[in-house]
Amino acid sequence: MIRINLIRGKRKKRRELNLNFLYLLIPLLVLAVVFAYHRMLTNRIETLQSNIQKATTEIARLKKEIGEVEKFKLRKAELQQKVDIISNLQNGRTLPVKVFEKISASIPEKCWIDQLAIKSDKISLSGVALNNHTIANFMTALGQSGRFQRVELGSAEQTTVMGVKLMKFNLTFQTIPDGRGA
Repeated sequence: MIRINLIRGKRKKRRELNLNFLYLLIPLLVLAVVFAYHRMLTNRIETLQSNIQKATTEIARLKKEIGEVEKFKLRKAELQQKVDIISNLQNGRTLPVKVFEKISASIPEKCWIDQLAIKSDKISLSGVALNNHTIANFMTALGQSGRFQRVELGSAEQTTVMGVKLMKFNLTFQTIPDGRGA
């Protein structure tokens, strides 16, 4: 069946696509996209260069601070060395006093010391005593003082002093390194 439209009206004309317009529009669009992409990349490059400049400035500041820290470390090491020297001198000053104090507290009656020598942690002394028993008591007292170790008898021989028979002796021993008992 055929249909016929009897109503008169305006017919819509079909427009024909103007290809000349498309030939102009496509390059403009491509050019706009390229320009936008170029602008985006330029902005990104500027941002990155700004960040690099900030980082470079921060690195220079930190290098300066590191230099100051190194100076402080050197100064601290120098001061620590001085403190250590002072501590060693202080210990060296009090060590002989402590040694003499412990030796004098350990000397029994009827025992006398003639010579005493201290070389670092080694001590040697010589003296006279009434008998061997007094020397043994002296050695025991030195060992039990808590300040000395390895108390050894070097020699013991009989001698006469002003008509009295006495025992002349030599002892060697060491101080305890950490100073326990002092």
